[in-house]
Amino acid sequence: MVLEVLRLIRGYVEFEARGKFPERMLNLTAARGISLWDARPFDGGLRGRMYVKDYKRIRPCARRARVRTRVVRRRGLPFRVARYRDRIGLPIGAAAGIGLLVFLSCFVWSFSVDGAEHISETRLLNVLAENGVGVGSFKGTMDIMSAQRSAMLEISELKWISLNTDGCTITVAVKEKAPKPELESQTPCNLKAKADGVITDLSVRNGVTEVSRGSGVAKGDLLVSGVSLTKLNTVCYLRAIGEVYADVNSEKEICYPKRYDYYSVTENKTERSRLSFFTLEIPAAVSLTSFENAAYEQSDERLVIGDTVLPVGLRLETACELSCRAFQPTEETARRAFLNELLLYEAFEKGESAVKSRVVTVSEDREGFCCASEYTFNENIAESVDFSVTE
Repeated sequence: MVLEVLRLIRGYVEFEARGKFPERMLNLTAARGISLWDARPFDGGLRGRMYVKDYKRIRPCARRARVRTRVVRRRGLPFRVARYRDRIGLPIGAAAGIGLLVFLSCFVWSFSVDGAEHISETRLLNVLAENGVGVGSFKGTMDIMSAQRSAMLEISELKWISLNTDGCTITVAVKEKAPKPELESQTPCNLKAKADGVITDLSVRNGVTEVSRGSGVAKGDLLVSGVSLTKLNTVCYLRAIGEVYADVNSEKEICYPKRYDYYSVTENKTERSRLSFFTLEIPAAVSLTSFENAAYEQSDERLVIGDTVLPVGLRLETACELSCRAFQPTEETARRAFLNELLLYEAFEKGESAVKSRVVTVSEDREGFCCASEYTFNENIAESVDFSVTE
């Protein structure tokens, strides 16, 4: 196989010799050191192959053997090049293309991240780019070890990181740290009330209960004590653990002006696109339309050939016009808006509390509409307060 490739590079011809003594020509060429291979007889002569320069040397041998030679086929690189000797642009373009490909292969084209479940891939790649390892970085000057150390220092969730170069793609393999288990503190503490209320239920697993169902408590009152007396009448310090549920009154107030500006997306939009090559961006489509108020959306698409992501892509930016409208709510629309706000308040700010009662009052004044809501929540009001045994 290697010999065949070398012969194609040098170029050779397939020829046939016809005459009285074709076998004598084989002896004569061998005596003169002319390389001839794949010789085979046929009716009236023989066929063989030899290098181009050797074919020019067999004329004396052919005359002595009384045969005539004729080229049947020409093969190899010299004949290919000769076809395009008048088209100088083709070899120049081929050489330039090969040179460009070799040059671009010295840079990083894309990244792939493996093992990142809770760590943001964007954050990880930004940290690496800040340390000289990013799309468009020259592979010969990248300090992989330094980038790995910097990523470990800047991203505390990383247990280890490895950057592996595969052609023009860098695979970032990471291992995240396991979350630390929450250890139960052994420091003595009391449970105190964090709000005023009336006790409805108690679930104390450790400590001395100081209140009972139906008791009214104020914020800061002791609910469960962490100080206990043993059977020997000695003091024992405990960590009070439990839940104390109470009905707690709460107020929520929301106000809306009688007039405010409301922005909505219209059907008018304009698009601008840019071709990206490594870190270079070239405008591909420019729009002269602009809006005073707009919402922007951006999308990136990369050119992929097989499994290889090339550093060539298209970035599309869409601007949608925002229309400003003056909105004047009525008392009914204000009430519905207030109810929606209160539902969000109950779901997110008081998600662990049960609503026992809610009284909503909507009033109107010169400035706008106000909503005053009076709540009764049933919630756990126990709050751990550590204390020192020397107190």
